Amino acid sequence: MMEPIKVVSLPSGWPEDYPPRSALFELIPLGCDGGDYEDLASAFRRLSARHGILPWTLAFRAVAPLAVGSDETVRDNFADTCYSLAVAGVQDVAQRWATALNRLTLREDLELRTLLPLRGVVPAFLLISQVERFCPVCYLDDERAKREKYNRLLWAVGCVKACPIHGSLLEPVPRSKRFGARPRQFGFQLPGVSRVDGSSLASETFEPASEEDVQIARLVVDLLNDVNEHPEVFSKATAPTAFFRHAADVLFGGTPALFAEYLGVSKGSLSEWMDGSIRTSLPHLVRIAHCCGCSLADVILGNKVMLKKVPQPSVRPTFGHKRQDGARRPRDELIAEFERIVESGEVGNAKEAADRLQVSEKFLRMLSSELAGQLVQRGKESRSQAKASRIEGAFEEVWKSFSMLRAANARTSRRAVLKHVFDRTGLTFPRHELAAHMSKAHQLVGSTSARRLACQSGRYVRGQTRSVRPLPDKKRSEVKLSVS
Repeated sequence: MMEPIKVVSLPSGWPEDYPPRSALFELIPLGCDGGDYEDLASAFRRLSARHGILPWTLAFRAVAPLAVGSDETVRDNFADTCYSLAVAGVQDVAQRWATALNRLTLREDLELRTLLPLRGVVPAFLLISQVERFCPVCYLDDERAKREKYNRLLWAVGCVKACPIHGSLLEPVPRSKRFGARPRQFGFQLPGVSRVDGSSLASETFEPASEEDVQIARLVVDLLNDVNEHPEVFSKATAPTAFFRHAADVLFGGTPALFAEYLGVSKGSLSEWMDGSIRTSLPHLVRIAHCCGCSLADVILGNKVMLKKVPQPSVRPTFGHKRQDGARRPRDELIAEFERIVESGEVGNAKEAADRLQVSEKFLRMLSSELAGQLVQRGKESRSQAKASRIEGAFEEVWKSFSMLRAANARTSRRAVLKHVFDRTGLTFPRHELAAHMSKAHQLVGSTSARRLACQSGRYVRGQTRSVRPLPDKKRSEVKLSVS
């Protein structure tokens, strides 16, 4: 039977009337308002930096055993979420993270650094952003205030497109294919640091947001503040059917069809919201609150407040998944256009062709399996060329560093070359790829060390070479049989 994990301890000599010590440093999350609350994932990444441990390692060794148990595979999968926005979401994984970190740091309020207070208030559908985003001006304010840069919880909400404080559009965080989901360099995992070259994201350019995007962000900020300050009120909230009827009566003369047209949704969708058969997602709730000139709390709680029509922009946002209406066109017309775009080379793979025709890839294969196969082959060739080009560019950087170290009579080991490349360019490479580049560099200069030759021939043991005793005929036959 496994012993329970102890997350607090009383060292010898520690007074009994003193509070116990936490397993991890207590790191107070930054921000005091819905517009600048720090999300839990950002706080954990800063906490791991305080301990001098990469986030994934700290999650695997300390957080995962409390959250999911001792199974190594489950712990590995749970630790992978440490860079994900799901840590700040409303799903079970966010609850596990908050509970575990509360125990490890002896805190009780880390749920407020997630969207868990919105659980039961709004559905999880389209709630969390698909990509990590940031406001460069907020990071710049952090640097000017001489505090650590941190990610705001508001940036994780999918329908928020702008920073309500600075009126700038949120920018996606640049990602590096070399690091993937786990940055392998200290500093690259911190909030506000580019995972591509380690530079500060505060220097990134930004674009001003529209007034509507800023107003929508402020509506979400007010909702976060209301939910955190009055959780007991929202715990009794149901589908906002009463508000929809009130808005249709006050603003559109009791005609739901006019209300649906004004919102830019179908009459069937609005009917399902009004009778409570389908819960309204947060993007739609925000849109409704903005169109009616009220707060999100009024919509969710069904308050009968004063309403007004807010002028709508010329281009209305789209919600949910993109529509694929191309299949409604005549089949002959679709096949003719399909053949044209394949022959002209306008698309590089099947996905681009499907998007151009507004159909799915499965429907594309049904139209013409031969043309779809050509596009699949074209996509494979394009990816192969891109991979070859990337490998060639990586070798050029390795060769440049290798030559510079060799000219300076410095060591040209793999570790030394990798460090030199990283200091020059911020690039790093997988072990097997770097080994191939180093082997090619040694071949170009015609230098192969005695150790390398000994390793390749199998005669290297603890820094010295020795002759290999030949196997007896019986043993040699056994080896051959085992290999075959």
